[in-house]
Amino acid sequence: MQSIVIFIILSIISSILISNFYKLVIKKEARDFSIKEYLKKFKIENIDLKYVIIFFILYKIIVNNFSWISIVTIVPCITALILAFITDIKYMIIPDTSSIVIILSAIINLIYNYSSENLISSILGFIIGGVTLFVIDYIFKLVTKSDGFGYGDMKLLASIGLYLGYKSIIVIMILSIFISAIFSLIYLVSKKIKAIKNVYIPFGPFIVISTLIVFIVPATEIINLYFYFIERIIN
Repeated sequence: MQSIVIFIILSIISSILISNFYKLVIKKEARDFSIKEYLKKFKIENIDLKYVIIFFILYKIIVNNFSWISIVTIVPCITALILAFITDIKYMIIPDTSSIVIILSAIINLIYNYSSENLISSILGFIIGGVTLFVIDYIFKLVTKSDGFGYGDMKLLASIGLYLGYKSIIVIMILSIFISAIFSLIYLVSKKIKAIKNVYIPFGPFIVISTLIVFIVPATEIINLYFYFIERIIN
């Protein structure tokens, strides 16, 4: 019963934060704004029931313990991911706020769980998350002469890599590309592939979905499951 109450309170707080942010994003047409401006426009009554439900379900699934570190790091991360998901779908932009919140959470988590192995994993995750997507985008631009991924996607992946480490960010990138490819195929077929050159599907939501999957199912388990299926197919 105590856990239910805690999750409800966290869900309400997250919903208020997201709702206020989103209302300001609408007014600013997704342009950047300062924390000072956000606090000035902040209203406690700005709350959306659907966000409360979404956050409650995510916290119930992902937050397995009530240590202060899980509240201080995982909860802000999930809130930041949902924010990125909403704004990228609506305006095709991922606010720097999402990446900054995740980076701060990653630093706190790293300090609390410090070890040379975790530090190296986080640094590699940060580099892989940001640089890999940058290289893919650069090659894509050379070949197609058009934009591929946005800088918001790169910043978001880099921050997630810092938080979850290099193994997780590799799995997240593969999952993101795989899920986005399936969705894009279904979308294009449903639209009968009309004006395919003018179709742009934001990549951020797929990064968020893949990250939430890794939060629920650890990257090592996904990797082991992958090799298990490969072994079964080969044999």
